[in-house]
Amino acid sequence: MESTKSDVKFFILTKKKYSEHVQPGSLCYISNYRYESDCINQKRTTTLVTGMGSNRDEVVLISDMVLLSTKEAELLYALDGNDTRLKWFQEKTALKSAVGLTIDTRVTVKGYKQDLQGIIRYIGPVTEYTYSNTISGTVFGIELQGNDKGKGQYGGITSKSFFPCENNNGLFVPFSQIQPIVPSSLTLSTQQASSQKQSNQITKGETVRYYDDESQALWLVMGVGDQDGEPMVNITTDNRTIDVPMNCVARVITEHKAQQASSQKQSNQITKGETVRYVEDEGQALWLVMGVGDQDGEPRVCITTDDRTINVPMNFVTRVITEHKEPNLFLGASAASVEPQTYSEKVLGVDSLIEFNLAEGVGYGVIRWIGVVPDRKDTMCGLELEEPRGPSDGTFKGKRYFSCPPKKALFIKLESCRPDTRFSIPSSAKPGITFAHQKHEDEDTRHEGPCETVDHIETDQVDRILIGRMKGIQGHCNSCYMDAALFSLFSCTSVLDSLLFKTLKPEDEEIQNTLLRDIVNPLRSKGFVEGRHIMKLRQQLLNHGYSHTFTTHEKDPEEFLTIIMQHIMALEPLLKLSTAGKVQESYCYQIFLDQNHSLVLPTIQQLLEHSFHSNGLKLAEAPSCLILQMPRFGKKFKMFDKIIPSLELDVTDLLTEGPQYCILCGQIALIECTECFKDPVFSQTGFKVFCETCSAQVHSPSERQAHRLSKLLLPKGFQESLRLPPVKMELFAVLCIETSHYVSFVKHGPKSQDWIFFDSMADREGGLNGYNIPVIEACPEVGEYLDMPPAELANQVPRDMKGVAKRLFCDAYMYLYWNPALVLYR
Repeated sequence: MESTKSDVKFFILTKKKYSEHVQPGSLCYISNYRYESDCINQKRTTTLVTGMGSNRDEVVLISDMVLLSTKEAELLYALDGNDTRLKWFQEKTALKSAVGLTIDTRVTVKGYKQDLQGIIRYIGPVTEYTYSNTISGTVFGIELQGNDKGKGQYGGITSKSFFPCENNNGLFVPFSQIQPIVPSSLTLSTQQASSQKQSNQITKGETVRYYDDESQALWLVMGVGDQDGEPMVNITTDNRTIDVPMNCVARVITEHKAQQASSQKQSNQITKGETVRYVEDEGQALWLVMGVGDQDGEPRVCITTDDRTINVPMNFVTRVITEHKEPNLFLGASAASVEPQTYSEKVLGVDSLIEFNLAEGVGYGVIRWIGVVPDRKDTMCGLELEEPRGPSDGTFKGKRYFSCPPKKALFIKLESCRPDTRFSIPSSAKPGITFAHQKHEDEDTRHEGPCETVDHIETDQVDRILIGRMKGIQGHCNSCYMDAALFSLFSCTSVLDSLLFKTLKPEDEEIQNTLLRDIVNPLRSKGFVEGRHIMKLRQQLLNHGYSHTFTTHEKDPEEFLTIIMQHIMALEPLLKLSTAGKVQESYCYQIFLDQNHSLVLPTIQQLLEHSFHSNGLKLAEAPSCLILQMPRFGKKFKMFDKIIPSLELDVTDLLTEGPQYCILCGQIALIECTECFKDPVFSQTGFKVFCETCSAQVHSPSERQAHRLSKLLLPKGFQESLRLPPVKMELFAVLCIETSHYVSFVKHGPKSQDWIFFDSMADREGGLNGYNIPVIEACPEVGEYLDMPPAELANQVPRDMKGVAKRLFCDAYMYLYWNPALVLYR
């Protein structure tokens, strides 16, 4: 069973070499149960460990193992080679210092021709977790500063965005290459500790972290001593006191900013000595800021009132102005000209998208509950936040008002909320960011008169209209499933354009208008759709009652497409399947395979035929559009490492009626044998249909005489002299998924290299309160792999494939085909 880092303890081996994979400097782990039984209770001198990276088990001496915190293990795992890991583990000062480093810490970067100065902008992994790696290595993303700007390697991103910075101004390095810059002005606490800087000896009264404490709380040293010759320290937090080994804690040096800008009152940064309110305090008392700092990269502030001191997140307090009223910065107006605007339940209701002020900026969320809570007169609302920055999962003082993921719920006054300005009104200033006083140029003409559709983008227009940054559909808040589906269906094909003109019920017309006027037409004419239009469509679907999480949660493309085509547009089902004489209707087809299939590197043609064969299905009629979902065990587990796209899909043999031709002689086929389907003697594709003569010859051997044969139906009045062409469908798009993120590939022309790749959230501008940058890029490398022989393609290592081709072949979720012989106007 796959282990997670919370289920295990991590160690480093320091002495004996046990194998090539387990030797001094190797990182390994054991289960919490084995740790308790073998190491703590000391029932054994050896234990069974699993080596990191190799996933191989080895019996080692417990005396050769040194316990690591999860953070230490992640830092060491980023280093190359066991010798290097052992060296830096033995340099305990550097490792313990790295554990306490936080975002925005100034550091010196070593290991280059000269030392570089920079600021930590990212702490974490740059490679994904794999089965053989219970953890990923922690590295530090550095933005270079001053004279060292431009000496980096890239702009803060690899194939995935980690932090924004200018080109050639970012570096990713392990902890062994950075050294924090000690500030010139020390706080009182650091002055007291200055005499101990060269010593690792922890003393009574110091503040430390306990490595095995996953909450990362601060602990106070109550005393130090020895136990059986081992240094011990007595620490306490929240009235809980325990004794742990000295090497299981690290000193915490608290640093406060020494400078206070003269324009501090115009700043959102709360500083020591200010008066604030705590949003979770029902008494609305004034609190005094005792100190500020970071905890796990999150700004924290220590506040006190009535001799009660607690630590809370920085964004849970707001500044109280006691001397004079500050200018109202909302919309850039002064207090004399604009009064702060409040919104009542007439404007804001359950499921409204809102924003509210925090000490460090603006918070965003969705109202999930409105009402009154005990001991409060004000109307309150329960918010589901976009980011996990809240104190609960929908409970308030022990009572549940709604449900949401942990740390995403916050209860505040309704009057503190206002509509989310990123989506209520568009902005010409920055894509994805809007302000209440701005008006979009097309706002007045949006719904005047009939609207004609813009033709889909042709191959010779792709480079001019689509390729580049801020192209395609802008993603926001788990919208990638919808972005990828809409882009695939409407950018370079008109196969489902009838959706845009069907006569609908009045209550459904607004969705059709949004789809046509705000999404399809801008995509085809300008190559870009703002994220607010997608959010508007999601809000409309939510208002229709299809799902209360349409504006916030991730969905599947097939769920969205079925709602649009079936429930909103009342489109006739795309797919009519015949089984046991009955016809079933559907909009998408999920490919299922029996357990005995022999496919290894399948094509879409093979997958569809095997699925129809194993489930006894036929097509009652040729579809105009075919949407196929790939076989998976859920979204995370693929049945095949690679799937080869079939640019054409021959569905002739899948039709219930229609002339089929003998696979041996080419004459009209009258007999089908399902038991010959997997016979290796025949072709790997196509149902096995024969004329009467060939069928008799094929089934004359004894091993085939018991096969059950079925007769094929011919259309009434069919003339054998009239040979009809095969029914073929053409591939026009593929949706792919990786780590719950959907992207799409679109085949826009007849040439093998006519492919484009679309990601609605490829990059981001402005951090938490910014916006996503959609990107469309040409990917002709896909054609190179499609032209390869199957054996050569099978030998391609996914991580070595050019460009984005790996995602098409390895991460396919949904294939979309259209029938050039049929036009969908139903």
